Amino acid sequence: MFTKKPKNSAPAKPAGPRKWNVVSTNAQGKKVTRKIEAPSRSRARMISADPALTLVSIREVKPLLQTEFGSTVRGDILLQVTRQLAAFTAAGVPIMQAMHMLASSTKSAPMRSALEAMVDDIRDGDTLANSAKEHTHVFPAYYIAILGAAERTGDLSGTFDTLAQYLERDLASARAVKSAMYYPAVLALLGVGAIVVLSTVVLPKFKNFFASLHTALPPATAALLTLTGFISTYWWALLIGLIVVIAAFIGFKKTKAGHLVIDGMTLKIPIFGPILQLVALERFCRILGSLNNTGVTLVESLKLSADVLGNKAYEKAILETRDGVIGGRGLADPLEKSKLFPAEAVQIFRVGEQSGLLSQQLGHAATYYSGEVDYRLKNLTALIEPVVLLLIGGGTGFVAVALVSAMYGIYNSTSLGG
Repeated sequence: MFTKKPKNSAPAKPAGPRKWNVVSTNAQGKKVTRKIEAPSRSRARMISADPALTLVSIREVKPLLQTEFGSTVRGDILLQVTRQLAAFTAAGVPIMQAMHMLASSTKSAPMRSALEAMVDDIRDGDTLANSAKEHTHVFPAYYIAILGAAERTGDLSGTFDTLAQYLERDLASARAVKSAMYYPAVLALLGVGAIVVLSTVVLPKFKNFFASLHTALPPATAALLTLTGFISTYWWALLIGLIVVIAAFIGFKKTKAGHLVIDGMTLKIPIFGPILQLVALERFCRILGSLNNTGVTLVESLKLSADVLGNKAYEKAILETRDGVIGGRGLADPLEKSKLFPAEAVQIFRVGEQSGLLSQQLGHAATYYSGEVDYRLKNLTALIEPVVLLLIGGGTGFVAVALVSAMYGIYNSTSLGG
């Protein structure tokens, strides 16, 4: 049970001088930067208000020793805080007091800083959603939008509970994908290590031995020795080439077109591509359903859903769907045209759109795809293991056959010559 204090506000922090960078634009579109002192972000916003300027951002200027590095908050920390906020608000604890208590107990410096700043902003009259907008490294865009809708309906406890369920499911999917990759990754690493040891330690000794016998080697053995000799001689060139390829790949992915191409190709990778598609579909249905259910407009919900899918191909398809909704073409037809959504998903969207029960249908779709993701992930190891074993076994088997055939040929030639 949670105990309620008689006062419904969090203990006030001493209003010490805090410095802020205020960035605005004037009527000509020129950026104007000002430095002001205020006890909170909301006060800084009020002090910096100017009819001739349009506010762009307000950022606190912290001393060097208080500067936070790596300020992104992990998903499990956000999930924990969301669960606690759901429990506190359900128990009747005021939101400011709940956030103040969580700021005092969390071990995450970025989360603590964000919660403390939000308490100050709310105390100065700002809304919960507006205060969260200043901390996008902590709260995703869809999270903030749902908070804004919750403040309009007054159901904060239910909203935090819904957000916690989504975050928990999203984390579970991400962890399941990672854990399913560990086994094949370990097998591949062991196989590559075995081939490297054979190529760099064992085969060079056999090469000298074969050369001393002046005997013609089988084609497989000769090819293997030539390959290992090339690798041992020009390893530095291969390493430089690998670094260049990786750098080119990273640079290409940083471009808008490159990121779109790579994400589209990722969805077509055998075994993994279909799973990534199911994960994206589940996330899209769950986020869109949650946003739509809390009163966020469909156009805004599509924009927020596209921003958090993590795949540029799906993001492009959803943004084009958003344009279709704005143009009066509905939801299902633009999604079908993108070719990224399976027929059953398009049918679910169409039924929900026509019946007016889109949120409910999206919930059913999210549940269905969640089950599909679980099923695929459970069978992922069974699907990957034969492929990995075939590749690794083929490599090590080729090395073994090359050596054995050479030894057998030498033995026969020695026996015949004797």
